[in-house]
Amino acid sequence: MTAIKNKTEPFRKKHGRRMTIFMRTALLGWGLAIASLFFFMMITVPRQKEIFVNILASKANGLAASLHDVSAGAAVNEDYSSVVNAAQILMKGDPDIEFLIIIKNDGFALVIEQKKWEVAQLKESHFIREMRKTSWEIELSPLFQRRLFHFAQPFDYSGIQWGWIHVGLSLDEYDKSVAGLYKSTALLALICILISLLGSFGYARQIVQPILTLQSLVQKIAGGDLSVRADSDGSDELGALAGSVNTMADALLKRNKILESVRFAAYHFLQDQTWNVSVVKVLEDIGNAADISRSVFYEVVTDNSGVFCAKKRYDWTAPGISPGPEDPEYKIIRFEKWGVAHWIDTLAQGRLLSISQQDCREAEKIIFQYWEIESLILIPVFVESSWWGIFVLEDCSQIREWTAAETSCFGALADMLGATVARQRFQKDLIMARDNLEAQVKQRTRELENQVQAKEKALSDLSVAQTSLVEASRAAGMADVATGVLHNVGNVLNSVNVSATLISDTLRESRAGNVLKIARMMDLSPEDLARFLTRDPKGQQIPKYLISLGKVLSDEHVRLFSETKELAGRIEHIKEIVAMQQNYGRVSGISETIAPEKLMEDALMLNQGALVRHNVIVKKEYEKISPVVVDKHKVLQILLNFINNAKYACSDSGKAENVITLGIYKRQGDKVCLSVADNGIGIKPENLTRIFRHGFTTRKSGHGFGLHSGALAAKEMGGRLWVDSKGLRQGAVFTLELPAEPGKAAL
Repeated sequence: MTAIKNKTEPFRKKHGRRMTIFMRTALLGWGLAIASLFFFMMITVPRQKEIFVNILASKANGLAASLHDVSAGAAVNEDYSSVVNAAQILMKGDPDIEFLIIIKNDGFALVIEQKKWEVAQLKESHFIREMRKTSWEIELSPLFQRRLFHFAQPFDYSGIQWGWIHVGLSLDEYDKSVAGLYKSTALLALICILISLLGSFGYARQIVQPILTLQSLVQKIAGGDLSVRADSDGSDELGALAGSVNTMADALLKRNKILESVRFAAYHFLQDQTWNVSVVKVLEDIGNAADISRSVFYEVVTDNSGVFCAKKRYDWTAPGISPGPEDPEYKIIRFEKWGVAHWIDTLAQGRLLSISQQDCREAEKIIFQYWEIESLILIPVFVESSWWGIFVLEDCSQIREWTAAETSCFGALADMLGATVARQRFQKDLIMARDNLEAQVKQRTRELENQVQAKEKALSDLSVAQTSLVEASRAAGMADVATGVLHNVGNVLNSVNVSATLISDTLRESRAGNVLKIARMMDLSPEDLARFLTRDPKGQQIPKYLISLGKVLSDEHVRLFSETKELAGRIEHIKEIVAMQQNYGRVSGISETIAPEKLMEDALMLNQGALVRHNVIVKKEYEKISPVVVDKHKVLQILLNFINNAKYACSDSGKAENVITLGIYKRQGDKVCLSVADNGIGIKPENLTRIFRHGFTTRKSGHGFGLHSGALAAKEMGGRLWVDSKGLRQGAVFTLELPAEPGKAAL
């Protein structure tokens, strides 16, 4: 109840103080009385005013009737003096008559007032009306300019419509009557309002007083006094409400007892060494608190055939109740044999099962009759998610509906027992594990003592191995550079060999020896030479032959000169390659200022021959980057490895076109990037994080040193390596990132 009160506080603060039931009931009754009085006045006052008007109309109708015969005769004889005399007599007898008007249809009218009369011509529709019927109204008369009761009645004589009779009456008496009506009505309304107010408040107090009494009782119950009870003798709704309050107090009292029993169970489950001792105390306490006949705990087991059954372990019986059947057969619940196999489906799912004798099955009725019970509830107990036991609470005296509070408490009791069993099992296992652990620690300590010396030796060997590994990685890098140099030199030497062979073949097939033969043929005296050239047929052919021979020798000279020049250029190329190798082969570790483009081009030149031999197309995407300060040897070693790997990746892909793209660009944070991209075989996603490890390679002829040593070298220079690939046959991009300024490490 305290919790409910606390929950309603925010609502009260939000909506302010609400009007009490007493005030709402009293004001509602008073309001209904006022509304009824108002409707009565709205109906009565207009009706009373209508009666006053009807009195005036009756009076005017009598006056008109008195003038009717006189007016008709005067209209026939045109003797209007008799009409005037009759009208003046009537007006003297009644001062409330303001005017009498007798008007013919042609507008001729006699207008008679209290002190004068006159003849007038009135043709207004107000006095001569189209509808010939009697009418009356209260109006402001346009002829006399004052407020009057105007009565109009047509008069006919011998079937002839002669005209109209108009009667005007004073409203003084009418106004006095209406004013008196309003005063008496207002006074009556005021008296009724006061009487209804007193009656409403008195009746509201009579109705609300029992509610206030119940409120006081509920507040006491909310304060913890569950012994108070309300008077529920009344047969009305308040009596039913009082009975509900008493029922609520009884339920709260029972719930408190059960909660106290749950607290008692929790205390013993935590304090006792074994759950077996605690469960006996708990069964007795929960039985007394829940006011039941028997409480039993069953342990769930399986028989020889693997069928579930429940074996009675502990029980408690209330005083005056038989302990139940003593037959050993009934100390084990055999679900399937007894025909209650459906209990297993419900309990194994962790749900409570409540059964009473009036709504149970035939098999359950047999059990109820044999155990002499009316109602029971079964609460499953789970230990580490496994169905382990059942709490059975039996009531032998009445058919019982278990409340939600009771079932919640019973479920909490089962959960505590399951947790206690699991905790005690865990503690037992923990003690055994601790003993085993202590033995293992002692044994392991001895082993560690024996391994200390071996570990120190292993560390020493590891240091030596690491030094050897670094040297091997550096040697592998140098070998890659040397291999590139040898490949390029070999390609140039092939061209030199071709040029030398061509020069040799040209010289071997040269006709320069024919010149000596002709010279020997012409080694004659001048007379004989002249005769030989002019008369001898052979001599006559010599000039033409010399001309053709000269052309041949001239072409041969040009070819030899060209080949000699190309041979010299190729020899110079070899010298440049060797000089470059010697330049990069100097002692590394010395930083120099060099353009990134120069580093990329040198690496490309050292691999140029191999790229041509493998039909690899090289594309360049260079941004204009300022020179950087780096160790040229380390950078060249990394770039050579990138290009060499890209070449093999393209060759192994089997694609018609092999393309390598060399890139130089700048990243944010003053980082210079040199990248080598290929359209080759690509890299599996799982290898992207392993590719820079020592010894990892996917090529059969690879050694796994290149990328690992490159990563180490990049880290020494304050940079880093990384690789991107979308997967197999999607190519790859290897990137070297270097700081634009020395000493700035890569992120």
